[in-house]
Amino acid sequence: MSTAYFYLTGEGEQLARRLAASHPGDLYNKENFKANLQEAFHKYDYLVCIMATGIVVRILAPLIIHKTSDPGVVVLDQKGRYAISLLSGHLGGANDLAREMAAISGGEAVITTATDVAGELSFDTFAKKHHMAIENIGQLKHISGALLDGQPIRVITDGKYKELTVGAPAAAGHNSGSGGHSTAGKIQILTVKEANCTDEANLPTVVIDEGFTFPSAPPFPVLYLRPRTICAGIGCKRHMDAASIEEALLTTLKKEGISPLALKCISTIPLKANEPGIIATAEHLGVPVEIISTADIEALDIQTLGIQTSNFVAEQTGVLSVSTASAYLASGKGRILRDKVKYKGITVALCQSEGK
Repeated sequence: MSTAYFYLTGEGEQLARRLAASHPGDLYNKENFKANLQEAFHKYDYLVCIMATGIVVRILAPLIIHKTSDPGVVVLDQKGRYAISLLSGHLGGANDLAREMAAISGGEAVITTATDVAGELSFDTFAKKHHMAIENIGQLKHISGALLDGQPIRVITDGKYKELTVGAPAAAGHNSGSGGHSTAGKIQILTVKEANCTDEANLPTVVIDEGFTFPSAPPFPVLYLRPRTICAGIGCKRHMDAASIEEALLTTLKKEGISPLALKCISTIPLKANEPGIIATAEHLGVPVEIISTADIEALDIQTLGIQTSNFVAEQTGVLSVSTASAYLASGKGRILRDKVKYKGITVALCQSEGK
């Protein structure tokens, strides 16, 4: 995560260098200050500004878009007495950064997000911590509002997360935003199977699953969190177009009842590492391409795993399986959800990472 420090005074510079010694980042002084700060807004993950809060607000206000994309911004006074989480406290990480800066400077973190102040679980922070995609962030306010009003909520998941179980409350003044006793005590947890077999309770609901979706819009707010656990393996003919590859992948995901947001990566073999269609598909879906070595594939016990093989594929690529074998290895030898599906010039396979 990249960080930029901005300061306007000599004392501010001393503090910036002290902070950067523990949390490395680039330092900027008052030269071309406004232009540099505005450029940094689009370049860095974190901005730490050692100056008056009003200066930062006036300069950055025209650039603010949404908490899902804005960087985390923290403002400190030049003596380091206060570290204020100004922008993108949860998803942008400014709350945690403010706590870190305060710990280094010996000051106090100023956190104003309601869930943190109340010691409640923030599901956007939860999603970030567990590498989940938020499908419909507009529903987050309804979940947070219910918790802040002391109302119960329901969570549908097959996963095990300690934040959702009753535990000791955070120490006063040191709430990490990860939730505590008060939140866990308000949560009713159902497995996906139980949710499919149970009459819908009229409770605000959080779904933590790669694919579960209510078949029709329920009369209560639902926040969908998609764990990024699905590795897709792709094989294709040379110069296959991206539109066809993406359509094949999305079709396979849909048939398996998996959200595209649950994708962790697209995997393939070195021979296909530079295929424009695969690269473009990964970029459009916002996931990395993981290249699996042929040696690793050759070391697999393909027969025991029950993976489909092809002598033709072996002649062309040097391995008996491209899509399934690469997805399996990319997932950390996880669970094969779908062995290769054949499309015209394309094969797709899906595996789920270990730990699910």
